Amino acid sequence: MTGFLTSLLAFVVAIGVLVTVHEYGHFLAARLMGVKVLRFSVGFGRPLWSRRFGRDRTEFAIASIPLGGYVKMLDGREGEVPADEEHRAFDRQGLGARTFVVSAGPAANFLLAIAVFAVMFMIGVGGVRPVVGEITPGSPAAEAGLERGEEIVRIAGREVGDWEQANLRLLDHAVRGDTVPLIVRDADGREIERSLDLSTRAELLGEGQFLDRLGVAPYRPQLEPVIGQVESGSPADRAGLQPGDRVVAMNGDGVADWNAWVERIRASAGSELSVTLERDGVRQQVTLTPEPVEAEQGTIGRIGAGVDPDQPAMRELSVIVRQGPVEAVGSGAVRTWEVTTLTLGILWRMVTGEASVKNISGPVTIAEFAGTSAVIGISAFLGFLGIVSVSLGIINLLPVPMLDGGHLLYYAVEAVKGSPVSEKTQIVGQQIGLLMIAALMILAFYNDLTRLFG
Repeated sequence: MTGFLTSLLAFVVAIGVLVTVHEYGHFLAARLMGVKVLRFSVGFGRPLWSRRFGRDRTEFAIASIPLGGYVKMLDGREGEVPADEEHRAFDRQGLGARTFVVSAGPAANFLLAIAVFAVMFMIGVGGVRPVVGEITPGSPAAEAGLERGEEIVRIAGREVGDWEQANLRLLDHAVRGDTVPLIVRDADGREIERSLDLSTRAELLGEGQFLDRLGVAPYRPQLEPVIGQVESGSPADRAGLQPGDRVVAMNGDGVADWNAWVERIRASAGSELSVTLERDGVRQQVTLTPEPVEAEQGTIGRIGAGVDPDQPAMRELSVIVRQGPVEAVGSGAVRTWEVTTLTLGILWRMVTGEASVKNISGPVTIAEFAGTSAVIGISAFLGFLGIVSVSLGIINLLPVPMLDGGHLLYYAVEAVKGSPVSEKTQIVGQQIGLLMIAALMILAFYNDLTRLFG
C-alpha cells in the first residue's frame, strides 16, 4: 500500500509540474503577443479549485482529471468577441504570432528538461561503472568479442562513465542500425577495440530490455548476503527481516553470497522457506514466503528486500558525477538532445515496424517509474522528470490534429497557400485526431495492463 501511495503521489507531482510548465509556455507566449487569456487549467473536467487574477481576470483552475491541461484564449471561433477586444483574439493574430503561441508549450517542456537535468548533474548522479558481466552466446555482444570483466570506456569515440550512459548511447546507435566501435579496458588495464553490429534493429528494439536483447548483462560483484533495506508490507517485512541481518542458510543449505540468495528466492515463488539469519551475532530462524510476480521470463519470487550497498565490492563499481552550474547546464542540454533524438528514432522505427509498439507506456507504467525514482532519490526523480518532459514535448509536436503539432501543420499549409485551412477541414481533422489519440491511449493502457497482469 505504501508503494502504491508513493507511486501515486510521485505521478501526480510529475504530471502536475509537466502540465503546468507546458501550459505556462502557451500562457506566457499569448500574453507577450497581446492575446487575452480566459482560463489556465491544470487538468480536465470539473474544477476542484479556481481563482481569478490580473487585469484580465484570468481564471486559474485545478481540475479533477490530472491527465493534461489547457489555456483557453479569447477566440472568435468559439464565441462572440466584443468589438473593443477583437485585436486581442487569438484568431485575429498574424501567422507568426499564432505559431509562436502554439510552439511555446512544447518549447517549455524542452527547457524544463534542460533545467532538471542540469540540477540533477549539480546534485550529483550516482551510477555503476559499465563493466561487462554475463554474455549470451550467439548474441551481438558475443559476436563483438565482449568478455566478462571488461569495462566499456568509449562508444564511437565518446567517453562513457556509467551503465545508464552506455545504454543510452548504444540504444541510439541501435535505432540508426550502426556498426559501432567500442573501446573496452580489460582487467590488466589494456584498451582493446571491439566492433558491435547493431544493424538488426527489429530484434534489438523488440519488447523487453535492450541490454538483454543485446546479450550483455552488467557485472554483478560477489556481495555479502546482508540485508540493506526492507520494503514496508513486503514478505520480508512480515517475516521480520531487518537491515543489517546476514542470511546464513535457507532450508538448511548455506547461502554463499547475495546473488545466490536472489536466485533461490526468484525460484521459490509461493513456497514457504526456512531462513537462518544472523543478527548482532545471534542466529535465529524465520519463515519466509516469496510472493509470485510476473516477469519477462515467467513467474518469479520476490520478498521486497535489498542488499546492503555499503560493501567494498559495490563501492568499487559505483561512480558519482557532480558538476558546477555552467558545466551542468551544458550537460543538461546534451542529455536533452540525446533523449530527444533517441525518442524520435524509436517512434519512427515503430511506424516502420522495426521497433515494437509494446514499448509505448501509459499512466500506470509512468506512475510505477515515478514512484521507483522517487524512492531512489531526488537525482533519479529529476532524471525521470526530464525524460518524461522531453516525451511530452515530442508527443505534442506530432502532426496530429488536436495536438500542438496539428495546429502547426495547419499553419504550415496556410503559409504555403496564403490563406487559413478551411473550418470544415479543421473539424474533420479534429475528429481524426481524436480517434488517433484515443487509439494511442487504448494501446498504452493495454500495454500497461499486459505488463501488470502478465
